[in-house]
Amino acid sequence: MPERLQKAEASYSRLMAQQAKSDFDPMEAETLLRARVLDHPIVPLTTKSGRVFFLRRALTDAGMSYRIFRTELSAVIGEEAVGFCEVGRMVNGIAVITKAEVQKSFQRKGIATAVYDLISADMIQAGGLLWPVSPRQMSDAEFKVWWRRSPVLVFYYPHRHRLGLRPRFEFEELFDGATPRRAVRETVRTYFHALVSRFKWVCGLPLD
Repeated sequence: MPERLQKAEASYSRLMAQQAKSDFDPMEAETLLRARVLDHPIVPLTTKSGRVFFLRRALTDAGMSYRIFRTELSAVIGEEAVGFCEVGRMVNGIAVITKAEVQKSFQRKGIATAVYDLISADMIQAGGLLWPVSPRQMSDAEFKVWWRRSPVLVFYYPHRHRLGLRPRFEFEELFDGATPRRAVRETVRTYFHALVSRFKWVCGLPLD
């Protein structure tokens, strides 16, 4: 199976498991995040092209704040940020990016991807998962970008038509703060594996 699909399947499985968890403790998650931030408030951020920026993270009343700087000194001082990302508090173990921006002159340099990966690692360490933004709030362009990165978005009902797929109402409650019923989880899981198999067949890849 292609690495991209393996990552998508793993991400989807974790998300479904997280949605089904009833023992998630938001206070414990915040404690873990606080310890992570206090230990390393400023961390280097390396893009795929090898360019190094510095990210300063902090806990806020609303969740977490991540700010990107060109130099470590700027990060220490907290001035001249070239971008930022704000993440809300976890709900049912799912954290959502509430606001993000990168200065125009620093766009298309891999900063957003590197920041997303670091935030995702933070949330996993705290026992949760990161979703880029509530799919209901995505523009068509944003949805297509994030779908290429994380194909599990295809299961979110309001956006299925954007990929030329028929509406499936049983997916509506996914990623929307509600815990799906077991039957729904099984239905979605089965459909996902069918989608992967179809993709592999079209690409001439060996089936499992």
